[in-house]
Amino acid sequence: MSGLTMTTNQPPLRSRLDGPLVLLWGVGSTAAVVILVLTSALGSAVYGIPVVLALGLGLAQAASIVLAIVAPRPAVVVSVVALVAAAFASVPDGASPWPIAVPSIVAQCFVLAIATLRSDWRVGLVGWAGGALGGILVALIAARPPATSGAVIADLIVFGSVSAAVLLGAVLVTKWQDVRRELMREQRISAAELSRRELAEERTRIARELHDVVAHGMSAIQVQASSARYRIPSLSEEAAEEFDDLAATARAAMAEMRRLLGVLRSEDTVVETAPQPGIGEIAGLVSRASRAGGSVVLEDRLPDTPLDPAVSLTVYRIVQEALSNVARHATGAATVVRLERTTQTDGSGDTLDVSVRNERAPGRPASAPAPDSGGHGIRGMRERTALLGGRLEAERTDDGGFVVLASIPVPLKGTA
Repeated sequence: MSGLTMTTNQPPLRSRLDGPLVLLWGVGSTAAVVILVLTSALGSAVYGIPVVLALGLGLAQAASIVLAIVAPRPAVVVSVVALVAAAFASVPDGASPWPIAVPSIVAQCFVLAIATLRSDWRVGLVGWAGGALGGILVALIAARPPATSGAVIADLIVFGSVSAAVLLGAVLVTKWQDVRRELMREQRISAAELSRRELAEERTRIARELHDVVAHGMSAIQVQASSARYRIPSLSEEAAEEFDDLAATARAAMAEMRRLLGVLRSEDTVVETAPQPGIGEIAGLVSRASRAGGSVVLEDRLPDTPLDPAVSLTVYRIVQEALSNVARHATGAATVVRLERTTQTDGSGDTLDVSVRNERAPGRPASAPAPDSGGHGIRGMRERTALLGGRLEAERTDDGGFVVLASIPVPLKGTA
């Protein structure tokens, strides 16, 4: 029995089951009550064990089943001792059936299974070996008449094979749970890595687009500053030098941005030579979405004032991604794209509000809420909006559709 004190790398009470522990408690408690009743009754009526002793042995075997849930190792010890004691107690009656009663075999199997599931296969193996050795000890020491020797051997064979099968089944369940748990852990790690990579790619794309927006303005500053001494004949030498310094600073800033963009650009990135889109191209987006299927309506309520290029690009990307999501998840659904400018009552400035709302697609289930961790779409739109100090919400509507709402701060006068 010294093997019961062995140490393992696993916590003794680590649950190897994914199901609720309440179920295990219910099964164990029910089995313990049944074992207590059967063992006590059979021990006293069939095996001739005194009633008090039979009740004590039945109580020990029943308690070991419940104890295995919270303390597997002590439970194995209690069950083996109770099993051997019950077998020896039935020996004096030579006419009794098998020395290891069927309820005792069932109780031992419950203990082995629960101990293996709750702790480790080594604990169950030691419990099985202890019970088998105890049964052999009973067969060797017990003074059985020759006529019953065959029953003793059959009893040992039944006990050993049944308990071994139960132990093997419990080990297979624990290994299956371990493999399943490891696969789920790897899936979570892979999903987290994919999410981080997608987030980095989206931020890199945003950085490249902002580079193009800022580079346009810096180029205009550099050209105007460099040509100031030629365009303004009355410009003093001191002022001309100031303009030259301003042009040099703009050129240095542009060179630094190009170096930064080179670090962010991956090897497989396709060079984008087309001009960056803006709010003016949203009508084309809506038109193409309408031709692809479904009714897409644009409600443009923006005043005819210029917008910052970064804001214009962000609005375009939000509408583009929202319409792409409609095409993928709610094909054919009626969609309304609304653009409007709202003046804040607290005097903090204006906000450009973007709304893309689609109804439930005909013949399709309600749109599922888009998770923050999935894909470039919702996360990319939030990144762009937050970069400009705005906020974005994406949620399912009461009628089964979906809506994307973005609010982006803009200057009061709307000038770039």
